Amino acid sequence: MDVQWKVWLEFNEKKIFGRGPSLLLKKIDELGSLRKAAQDINMSYSKAWNLVAKLEEAIKEAVVEKRIGGSDGGGSKLTDKGRLLVEKYDEFEKMVEQSVKDLYESKFSEFL
Repeated sequence: MDVQWKVWLEFNEKKIFGRGPSLLLKKIDELGSLRKAAQDINMSYSKAWNLVAKLEEAIKEAVVEKRIGGSDGGGSKLTDKGRLLVEKYDEFEKMVEQSVKDLYESKFSEFL
């Protein structure tokens, strides 16, 4: 027996940030491209674009800096705010994980 959980951030009762969006932002930073990041995690480009747009609308700040085409081919990278969001979410998720595991063990130790 084990415990599972999910944690995400909401805006107007809609999920805007969790493990998937966090992974997408990390991949954008790693690969330098929204399109490549979406492809790498098997997400459609339009879904990735909409996810970033809704997130930026909710927090009223850019999380991805986009460079349109041109001779260098364009690309994307995280803004400082985008990196901070990923960092804070990862820290928060680890804290939640530890709390959930501690609560689980305290309540169900006789079943483990």
